[in-house]
Amino acid sequence: MAKRLPEICPSRGIIPACASRRDFVKGAVAAAAGLVAAPLVSAQTTGELPTIAFGSHRVTRLISGGNPLYGYSHFNGLLDHLMREYFTDEQVVKYLLACEKVGINTWQSNYRDAAQRQFPKIRAAGCKMHWICLADPWDVSDPKDPKALIQGAMKCASIAAKVKPIGIAHHGVATDKHWAAGSIDLISDFLKQVHDLGFPAGVSTHNPVVIDALESKGWPIDFYMGCFYRITRTVEEFKKEIGMSPVGETYLATDPDRMTKALRQAKPVCLGFKILAAGRHCDSPGEVRNCFDYAFKHLKQTDAVIVGMFPKFSDQIAENVEHVRAVLA
Repeated sequence: MAKRLPEICPSRGIIPACASRRDFVKGAVAAAAGLVAAPLVSAQTTGELPTIAFGSHRVTRLISGGNPLYGYSHFNGLLDHLMREYFTDEQVVKYLLACEKVGINTWQSNYRDAAQRQFPKIRAAGCKMHWICLADPWDVSDPKDPKALIQGAMKCASIAAKVKPIGIAHHGVATDKHWAAGSIDLISDFLKQVHDLGFPAGVSTHNPVVIDALESKGWPIDFYMGCFYRITRTVEEFKKEIGMSPVGETYLATDPDRMTKALRQAKPVCLGFKILAAGRHCDSPGEVRNCFDYAFKHLKQTDAVIVGMFPKFSDQIAENVEHVRAVLA
């Protein structure tokens, strides 16, 4: 099997890992200019992946994440731009059809303007995949305080409800902001609204302490989305935990154990995300396989994972499906 290119760090497939920053930039710019490319392909249909119950539906234990579709690389601005350039409306449709072809039956994303524009095209193309909405308050407003934050999330949920997602989750960054501000109880209003709209209501977070706290409240939460890495730590929290402040988005190797423990103890279905550390664990097929193996061994059998994919340089869709089938076999 060929060496797998990183999930959201395609430059490693262009230049050696030891190359300089200047070489990195040259390689990524060349890719953005179309000098380095690979077609979006997919393996032959092999049937649906193993599924779990999600409300009244069955969803595959591998769910396609939406971050790459809208340029959220969680790496740097250059890769963000490359993702946005690659994922045109037409390419998003092709991507989801390719996911469906190899057995993935669900994708998850926010519902920004681009997603609203693409949704009718996705359905018109015959894609029948389930969709889980991440209600992002920043998609509809510029909230400055906790009250505006929850109002933005609720407005987003109302807009998304029109296209019938199978679940709507409160955005993880917004959740963590509420936790830090001491306004976490406002999320109960969001849950009530989503239920009133007729959909399962979830909460996403990057902080396992939040899940423990919400479980103790006994709220009617239908599902959790838990990030394997706590990327919303403040500078002060980093200094307290590791004695220094990082540059940029930083991933701590000890985080997955903390989050998966919280997800295992939570009663609702849980969806783990960033299991590959936003592409930082993609240097070889074996490393990717190990991440899937870790995720499924440390989550409940009723849980699933969300993985963003960027198949510009290799067929990450088929590769990830192969990993999941092997691990769950």
